[in-house]
Amino acid sequence: MSTTESSSAAATSDNTQAILAKARASAQPSDKPTPKSKSFASRAWGEALKLIRRIHLYSGIFMLPWVLLYGFTGWFFNHPGYFTGDQVQSFQAAEVADGQLASLPKADVMAAQIVEELNVESFLVDGPEIKLTDSRPAEFSGFLTFNVAADGANHSVSIDPVSGAGEVRTNFITPEIEESADTPPTNPLQDVRSVTIRDNALTKAQDATPQVLTDLGLASGSAIAGRRSPSLVFSAEVDGVPTIVTCNLGNGGVTALREDSRPSIETKSFLQRLHLARSYSPHWNVRWFWAAMVDLMFLSMVFWGISGVLMWWQIKRTRLWGTGFLVASVVCATLLMVGMHDSLTTGGGRGGRGGGGSGRPAGGGGRAEAVQVEVDEVATAR
Repeated sequence: MSTTESSSAAATSDNTQAILAKARASAQPSDKPTPKSKSFASRAWGEALKLIRRIHLYSGIFMLPWVLLYGFTGWFFNHPGYFTGDQVQSFQAAEVADGQLASLPKADVMAAQIVEELNVESFLVDGPEIKLTDSRPAEFSGFLTFNVAADGANHSVSIDPVSGAGEVRTNFITPEIEESADTPPTNPLQDVRSVTIRDNALTKAQDATPQVLTDLGLASGSAIAGRRSPSLVFSAEVDGVPTIVTCNLGNGGVTALREDSRPSIETKSFLQRLHLARSYSPHWNVRWFWAAMVDLMFLSMVFWGISGVLMWWQIKRTRLWGTGFLVASVVCATLLMVGMHDSLTTGGGRGGRGGGGSGRPAGGGGRAEAVQVEVDEVATAR
């Protein structure tokens, strides 16, 4: 290549570079926009959100064992038959007992019979007239459950009163190994029933309680200890054997347990008891710290809910769907709570006067067969 050609190529390259540089300069605005300075409140809110996200994250990691505990044990309480080791057999109504369970009395039929019996009893005491209404459908409050003790096994039978289907849970009895006469008793103080001590914190506090109320300007009276009096638990040696002694401060009852004979507990039962463990101890012991963790779990759950809503609101593209789910959640929770309030205040469940019967159920016509004359008089009078 000649010198003239080389010079021409270099000039062409320089011109190309100059044209590209000029194009880039014209494409970019000469004056760059100045970023808008954030106010103190805006910066503080941003830092607060960042802190909330960090607390939400790390508190969730730290409280994970308690989240799993209360989740699984709540499931256990709702399904008490799971993980018990029992043999389970299900059946349909038509398959057993010659189909008798397929024709169980319906709830509305039984309600009508109950009203009939009530009118008879009410008439005998000059009481009011009872009429069956359809404002609330007649419903069974639970399943029909029975316990059957058989040779070598205990059976728990649960029957659906609506369909007649059910299941049988069988717990096979393991023969107990007879302890030899040389085996020391689990309770080495089994012959000691109770003790009376001179200095009892419960009795002294009980005597002082009326004066406490008087000093506080409140109406006073005699103090009665609670239904469950506290106990004093301590370690001792019985004939040189380490023992845990428990004394009830209310009645002085004493129980003792050898340290080497402490009973085992199934994992499921242990977790369920942890779920129910609550209340602070007057001492700084493991029960006190467990109660503190229960409070921390409460605070964490409330915080997760509030912080979750705050973090969701920051993502604009999810606000519409999130609002829908939030409204649906509030509506669902409200309807369920109203329904549960109605169910729990009917008096037919646990705690109601008519909900805890046991033994042989009433049947066979009851009072109506014995007082047929009164039934006729009721029909005439009404």
